[in-house]
Amino acid sequence: MKGSWAGDMWWWERLIEDRIQTAQERGLFDNLASQGKPLQLDDGSGKDWLANHLLRESGVLPDWLQLRKEIHAARPEVVEALHEFAAAASHLDPYHPGHAALLRRLEVRYVDLASEINRRIDEHNLRCPSMSHELVRFQEDAAARLRRRPAR
Repeated sequence: MKGSWAGDMWWWERLIEDRIQTAQERGLFDNLASQGKPLQLDDGSGKDWLANHLLRESGVLPDWLQLRKEIHAARPEVVEALHEFAAAASHLDPYHPGHAALLRRLEVRYVDLASEINRRIDEHNLRCPSMSHELVRFQEDAAARLRRRPAR
């Protein structure tokens, strides 16, 4: 196989080279913000850093990184929903019909938000390149456990 690309480079390296060449021919690397500047490779972010850096600088992220970005942006709303439930549960009477209804709505809101973000976290964890990049899921039963905790 001398002279063939299979003997000289792994198939995925060839695929990457082909995609880079196609992108260059289409002008996708023209006028980049970092064009003509040396790459800063000293942050030690791992073997995939350069590829991810180039994609990020070009405004393109791998699907798992885009999901990670969206999850990061959605996390505060989920955390706030749990805090809102906990605050209400600490001062409302769960046996009062109006208070119980409010607590149920707050709990359902948290569970809905946690379920949705967990669906996205699961999708991210399936797509990311290694277990070290996986994200931790929210505990969907956290509000229920707070509700069952005896008052102090």
